Amino acid sequence: MTLQEAAGLPLVGLTAYQALFEKMKAKSGQSILIHAGAGGVGSLLIQLAKMQGLTVITTASQRNYAWLYSLGADQVIDYHKSNFAEVCPPVDYVFDTLGQETLLRSFKVVKPGGKVVSVSGLPDEKFAKGYGLNIIWQKLFKLGSYKIRKASQKAKADYEFLFIHPDGKQLEKLGKLVADKKLKVRLDKEFDFGDLQAACDYVATGHANGKTIIDVAR
Repeated sequence: MTLQEAAGLPLVGLTAYQALFEKMKAKSGQSILIHAGAGGVGSLLIQLAKMQGLTVITTASQRNYAWLYSLGADQVIDYHKSNFAEVCPPVDYVFDTLGQETLLRSFKVVKPGGKVVSVSGLPDEKFAKGYGLNIIWQKLFKLGSYKIRKASQKAKADYEFLFIHPDGKQLEKLGKLVADKKLKVRLDKEFDFGDLQAACDYVATGHANGKTIIDVAR
């Protein structure tokens, strides 16, 4: 793979892999809604989910439709024109990258017994216990995630906050898929190291489609 692909893969790749296989334990024949599918994590998760045999629905702007369908998405919802909670069919899993109201509304489309996994929502008490945090942190996370917990209970679905961990074996699998041209890493823009502030400003706009790369050699 190229150096740019190698730089753009680890964070988004491990996030997508661990969401799908560790948190969801997704199986062929199931379905998933992926928010912000045109982003770095979303675009990789679409591809991994299709490899696993899932029906994939994603949200994006219309300008990214062709790209997302080429990755294997079965349905793309234009978030500028539609409320996904009103048009998305019931799904087994939801992957959330936006948090707040988007996360809460995600419980309206997940099936009973399904699961919503978020990288932008709040950690909950279960997360605190899993990481061995003391009782004070457990209570604080329980209090902070109250709205999420209520939405989860109402939907009769589970909620998981994803905090990724390094895993060399997982990264080796992902790297081989990229090298074999079975997995595409979406690269958006490349900046010289001297333009570091411009790169940060660009990412802060929230409109990056894929990974932004800083070339430290230039």
